[in-house]
Amino acid sequence: MNHPVSISDSMAGADWDSLAHMLKTISCGVDGDDAAAKKLRAQLGMIRMLMYEEIRGWNGNNTIELSFFIASFKTIQMLQKEFDARGIKRREFLTFLKLLFYKFEKQKLKVKKPLATLAEFKKMKGVVENGRGPL
Repeated sequence: MNHPVSISDSMAGADWDSLAHMLKTISCGVDGDDAAAKKLRAQLGMIRMLMYEEIRGWNGNNTIELSFFIASFKTIQMLQKEFDARGIKRREFLTFLKLLFYKFEKQKLKVKKPLATLAEFKKMKGVVENGRGPL
């Protein structure tokens, strides 16, 4: 029996429904009652809800919509900056999103609008060429 070498390997083998459930139950890690903390918690709640609705029930075709893939990438980058700026130490939710994104990378990209896709790839080209990794 092969045991996973890393957490990302174990997530790669997990079914989407289980990951969707984890997404709903994992702590966001944002404490405080100030306006900025409340706003960030609301953002995280929206991200959690949207991603949950998207990934639950994915088991089967191993594809991911390109626009969802890119939006996930950008969202994780934005959250990383926000967590860093606020000095948030509890990053389980952010770490989970990063691991989830690694699983997204293993899916086949599905495109609905080829011309819009070309424009998105051109935007992302600068990110890759400038040596900044996805996370």
